[in-house]
Amino acid sequence: MGVGKQFRDEQTRYEDPLSGREITCLTNWLGHSWQFYFTHPCWIDDGRAFLFHSERDNASNYFRYELATGEIVQLTDLQGEEAFFKGFLCPATRCFYYWSGSALLELQVESLQERLVYEVEAPFLPDDMGTKLSVSADGRYAVAALVDVPEGYDPLKLHPYHTPPLTRLARIDIASGAAEVLLEDRRFLGHVNTSPARADLFTYTHEGPIREDDQRIHGMNLLSGESRVIRPQHGDHRLVAEHWFADGETLGFRCHNRSVGDTRFGSILFDNTQHVETVLPYSRHFHSLDGSLVVGDGTPSTQQERLGRQVVTWPCILLHPREGEGWGQPRIPAYHGSSFNGQRTHPHAHITPDGKQVLFTTNRRSYMSEYSNIHIVPIGDVEDLPLLDVDAGVRVRGI
Repeated sequence: MGVGKQFRDEQTRYEDPLSGREITCLTNWLGHSWQFYFTHPCWIDDGRAFLFHSERDNASNYFRYELATGEIVQLTDLQGEEAFFKGFLCPATRCFYYWSGSALLELQVESLQERLVYEVEAPFLPDDMGTKLSVSADGRYAVAALVDVPEGYDPLKLHPYHTPPLTRLARIDIASGAAEVLLEDRRFLGHVNTSPARADLFTYTHEGPIREDDQRIHGMNLLSGESRVIRPQHGDHRLVAEHWFADGETLGFRCHNRSVGDTRFGSILFDNTQHVETVLPYSRHFHSLDGSLVVGDGTPSTQQERLGRQVVTWPCILLHPREGEGWGQPRIPAYHGSSFNGQRTHPHAHITPDGKQVLFTTNRRSYMSEYSNIHIVPIGDVEDLPLLDVDAGVRVRGI
């Protein structure tokens, strides 16, 4: 059993070549280490520790990281399975919930005691395409997407938007294991996100090709099952990558029209009031705690061809301060240099709960390896950071 096994990765510090900020590389292992998706909480002990994914000892598992010491404790023993965005940390109860096969398990982060919460009944299975499990703010319920997958179905060969399996959104009582179906639909449903502050709210999405999904973000009352569209889509603009602000009532989201290169970040209350959107330089993902500062993850480090020509890239962590009714031009706290080659290498940058640092993942080539590792950079005074030249992009020698 690997549960409880301890590791200690050497922390490496270096000066960022663009901003001068001191960046700390927290992990150092011959295998990928990557943070949770930015919609899911990872921090405990008032920001002194966080949970993450890592590939160690020829297996993919979940681990706990002590920020001050670099001490790492293995939390799960998933032999033959992948720890890949299938878990959810509930800060209120300090318990971690994750799928192993058809079993939903509860792990007490401190004692490492584990118990079975719920077993999915055939023909349904947990949807394992990522971010389909979430837990209410009070730790009472889990919300999960369960799918009835036809025999021989391969989503890598045929997009699940075009041939969606029957999907259920189930509310699971964590204490008793009793489950109730809140929604059943033959759609490609995804991104189940509970409010971090309101125990009665969660969102889910209608997924699909960016030009074909109807209305992406849906909010639901966890107790009554009442549902509504949030930030209705219209025209050529489509939504993606939504997340809750810390207040648990406001959602941030990316909105864009790829045909004209128009990318926006916006925020809106769950009742569709206080709607704000601003055109910003492209980032794959945006994150904000309260709307006062937005972090983006820029673009891949490699040049990409588009319409037969090279396009300018900016492989940097980008910070956009609030300005009036929107957000300002990007400032650079860190060059991440990541390739974005698969979810393990996406930076998935998020601002730490105290608002002082940015945690991000990168497979930037270093003296160690080209595996993904987790980094952290202080925000400091945003006005002291260099502005991104969107037209010129970023070129850093020796990196």
